[in-house]
Amino acid sequence: MSQQIIPIGQIQKDLRFFKLSGMAESLDIRIKQATDDSLGYTEFLGMLLEDEINRRSDNKKKRLYHGAKLPFEKGIEDFDFTFQPSIKKQEIIELSTCHFLEKKANIILIGQPGTGKTHLSVAIALSALGRSKTVFFTTVWEMINILQQSRADYSYQKKIQMYLKPDLLILDELGYRSMAESTVEDFFEIVSKRYEKGSIIVTSNKPMHLWDSVFIDKTLTTAVVDRLMHHCSVIEIKGESYRFKKRD
Repeated sequence: MSQQIIPIGQIQKDLRFFKLSGMAESLDIRIKQATDDSLGYTEFLGMLLEDEINRRSDNKKKRLYHGAKLPFEKGIEDFDFTFQPSIKKQEIIELSTCHFLEKKANIILIGQPGTGKTHLSVAIALSALGRSKTVFFTTVWEMINILQQSRADYSYQKKIQMYLKPDLLILDELGYRSMAESTVEDFFEIVSKRYEKGSIIVTSNKPMHLWDSVFIDKTLTTAVVDRLMHHCSVIEIKGESYRFKKRD
C-alpha cells in the first residue's frame, strides 16, 4: 500500500492553524535546502523551528515598539553631548543599561525646551525595548485628558491600567501648564500606584522647587515628589536649545 503524500500547501495550512506561521512561510525554502544539501530530518526540523522562533521574536519586537507610542526613534548615539556639556555622558550610558528598571527606580530630566530631554527619554526607552521591556510614552496632558474623558464613559479603571502595566512609563512635558485639583489627583494616582512597582521617566521645563506652581496643592506636590524621588536619578540640562543651534 503506497503512502499518501500530503501536499505542501496543506502542510502550510495546518502549520498556520497551529499558529506556526514562521514554519509555514519558510517550508518551501527549507525543503529545497534539505534536498539540495541532503540534510537529515533532525537538521531539517531544527531549521524550521529556528525560523518559527525568529518569526515570533520579530513579531514581539514589532508589538513592543508599536505599543510604546514613541514620537520618534533616536538613540543615545544620535545625541550631541558636546552641545550639552552639563550632561554626564557616562551617567546616560549607565541609565541606558536599564538596571534602574529592575530597581523600579525613576528618572527626572529637567531643562528648557529644546535641550534634549525628550530625546534622552526616547533613547533610554529604545534601550529598554531592545531588552524586551514594555514601554509607554505620553505627554502629561495627553494622559490627563484621557483619564478625565474616561470618567464620562466609565472606562477610568481600564485607562489607569494602560499607565500602570508597562515596565517603563514616560511622562513628557510636565510643567507647561498648571493642573486643576482633579487633574493633580489623576497624576498622583499614577505615580502612587507605580511607586516601587514600575519605573517612570518625567521630563520637565521647570526645576523641582517650582513644581508647586504646576500642582498648585502643596500637599500633593510633596506627595508626588516624595514618591518620584525615593529611588531616582535627576538630570538637569543647563545648556541652550538644540533647535536654536540647528537654526543658525
